[in-house]
Amino acid sequence: MSFRLTKYRMVFHFLWDRKRALLLLFFCLVGQALLSIVEPWPLQAVFDYLLLNKPIPEVIAKHSFVADHLLGLMIIAMVLIALLMGLALFGQNLCLVKLKQQVVKGLRVKVFGHVLELPIAYFKKLGSGEVLSRITADTDNIQAIVEGGAILVFRSFPTFFGILCVMLLLDYPFAVVVACIAPVLAVVTYYFSDRIKQYSKYKRFQESRIMAVAETAARTLKCLKILGLKNQELHRFEQFCDASNEASKKAGMYEGAYGGAVNVLLSLGTAIVVLLGVVRIREGHITPGELLVFMGYFRSMYKPVREFTKYLGKISKASASYDRITEVLEITPCDLGVCEAIDAVDAPPFSREIQFDRVCFCYDKDRKVLHEVSFTVRKGEKVAIVGESGAGKSTILNLIPRFFDPTSGRILLDGVDIKNFKIISLRKQIAVVPQEHIIFHASVFENIALGCPDRKVCESEVIMAAKKANAHEFIMRLPHGYDTILGPGGVELSGGQAKRLHIARALLRDAPILLLDEPTSGLDPYAESQVMEAFDRLMEHRTIIMVSHYLPLIANSDTIVVIEGGQVVELGQHGELLRRKGVYYNFWRRQLARAVPGYY
Repeated sequence: MSFRLTKYRMVFHFLWDRKRALLLLFFCLVGQALLSIVEPWPLQAVFDYLLLNKPIPEVIAKHSFVADHLLGLMIIAMVLIALLMGLALFGQNLCLVKLKQQVVKGLRVKVFGHVLELPIAYFKKLGSGEVLSRITADTDNIQAIVEGGAILVFRSFPTFFGILCVMLLLDYPFAVVVACIAPVLAVVTYYFSDRIKQYSKYKRFQESRIMAVAETAARTLKCLKILGLKNQELHRFEQFCDASNEASKKAGMYEGAYGGAVNVLLSLGTAIVVLLGVVRIREGHITPGELLVFMGYFRSMYKPVREFTKYLGKISKASASYDRITEVLEITPCDLGVCEAIDAVDAPPFSREIQFDRVCFCYDKDRKVLHEVSFTVRKGEKVAIVGESGAGKSTILNLIPRFFDPTSGRILLDGVDIKNFKIISLRKQIAVVPQEHIIFHASVFENIALGCPDRKVCESEVIMAAKKANAHEFIMRLPHGYDTILGPGGVELSGGQAKRLHIARALLRDAPILLLDEPTSGLDPYAESQVMEAFDRLMEHRTIIMVSHYLPLIANSDTIVVIEGGQVVELGQHGELLRRKGVYYNFWRRQLARAVPGYY
């Protein structure tokens, strides 16, 4: 089994934070190893010196009290060893719980923090189910490395080699024969460990796919029901479950074969010990009591081997999970195309313009989204980006805060390429109202206050932002007002309410650049009027770049950028573009015909 110490340095780092528990665990496990070595000797004394009347060794005979009360003292010794062993086991379990939870928590926080640093492309590539699986299930599996590693290193190995040394001192040839089992076990272990790890890793992959299907189904349940897709999704879910089960069966098969091979070897070893022991007694090399010690030691040696067998599968599975975790942690934003320059500086306050200069972008080599896109947005302007679905409109918005970076070309902020700025300083100047409803599992107050994460927001600021966003009234009707918990397990908001909460968050952020992605989609007329009134307040004194099909927003824009096939095909104001009777004219006619049937 591959267990390079440097590979698991992260685990050691988190363990080191609990030095006292780690030290106590060390003493408990080493203590158990020492107790296992001395455990059979009281029985040997009783058997040889009391039952078989063998001469008591001089070192014991010269102490008359010990010689006279040997039986009672040996019984006390056996009881004391059992009590100390129980106490050590209790301490071991207590320390292991603390240490395992420390490692799981540390890894989860580290992986989650790193994932949040990665570009959006990572989530698009891997999928939410796979990401969740690595943050939760894979980190939980690492407990086996802590438990198995500690027990094997501090108890099993010291017990095995300590007993072997004592056996060598007692009877060298006898000990050598018994020890010959160890190399055979090592070969068997090496053969099975990689196969167990391989199938365990594949099983974890399939479980992440199962989680992705379940998560998607929960999120799109209405759609599944209305389209009658239950059977299709169930079939897909069942396929991934079957693949996971098959991998689990393969791993279980190898684990079972390994356990069986170990049992055969140990049974063979027991037979050899008995046979050789009888021969050595007849030859006068050992006493019957010492044979009992050898038998006890062989059982004690059997325990470390059994533990090794037990933890082999668990550590192999945990190692597969650890590999999946390190895969995430080794990915950098640069690997995904969004890299912060070493000499990046803080972005100065936005003062003049945002310029797209021959920007091209593609998600992969065979899928070009934008081609030679160029336009300028001056400070205080409202720019609408229009076009058919899939034309690349939302991609343009995603490039400004550097969720993605252009494949070629530049985006300039006041004449400077945004790649020259620190990402966090660039994003501080941007507020986003997305198309989807992003509500955090937190109170209403916290959901709005998240617009300003760098400072403590007072209650009056949040309430003022909510009032400007036309959200205060519906918030006060919620069960606990601003303290009402939203999201899963809490109160669910309507589309219009969620949108107004987004606007309140953006108002509180008070960023000079505002990005709007289909801000009125999916709203009923009343909610739309409430939201539009809030948008009017939000857009005051700000630079607006928006993607929208909402006619009043488009028509009132200072500039309209028309995208078709990933390219800018028209650019100008509403009236000017209508007079050209080109792409925008046809787009406007279609939109107006939908809004006012029979108009054209």
